[in-house]
Amino acid sequence: MTVLEKAVQSLAEAIEALESRLDSRLDEAAANDEAVEAARRQAMAARKQTDSASKGVAAAITDLKLILAEDDRKKPE
Repeated sequence: MTVLEKAVQSLAEAIEALESRLDSRLDEAAANDEAVEAARRQAMAARKQTDSASKGVAAAITDLKLILAEDDRKKPE
């Protein structure tokens, strides 16, 4: 094998190694993208639940204020 053939073979092996590393990194990036998207979906669901819960708490506070105000009106002076 000539020096040129060896150099070409070494270059081909280096390119294959780079392609392999690139494929691995692309797979990792895709997995990271999927994890980020899943986290976003969970955050959106949590935000909706929090919004719903806050509305429920606000309604309960309003009801309690009305009950207390009504109770105050019923107290003899």
